Amino acid sequence: MRNTTAIAESFRQLDFHDDTFVSMSISPAQARGDLAGSIVEVQLLQHSEKQRRVLRFIGCANLRVGMDFDVLTHNLPPNTSEVEAHTDKDAMWRLMQSQTRDWGVKYAADMRSPLDLKSDAMNEFVCFRVQFCGGLVEIIARRYEVESIEK
Repeated sequence: MRNTTAIAESFRQLDFHDDTFVSMSISPAQARGDLAGSIVEVQLLQHSEKQRRVLRFIGCANLRVGMDFDVLTHNLPPNTSEVEAHTDKDAMWRLMQSQTRDWGVKYAADMRSPLDLKSDAMNEFVCFRVQFCGGLVEIIARRYEVESIEK
């Protein structure tokens, strides 16, 4: 089992302050039971180095995005504030539960829902946060990677 505390700590050490938000892509798993298949990518431009970097979140369980594009654009080019991560199970559970009203699916009372399955796996998750000047992306996932993209 991966040490989620160490994963969160290593993420908190990353420096994306004053990067420019370029794009975000979401790829859901394509098969039931594919725990690593859901991926969220956030592409940033390290303005001072003219280097693109991708934050890739793997094994995603939940995603919350709040963005005001006018504020984001007003703060160009550096509109990334900070990154943060935690393993607070109560906070992650509240986020997971808050999104059930948006599912568009009802489960019978005697049937286990995806929320029940997530409850069983809470020790595997980290909540990653990317704060922009103009928005926030929160991702509950199993791990992350950083990739530099050559132009």
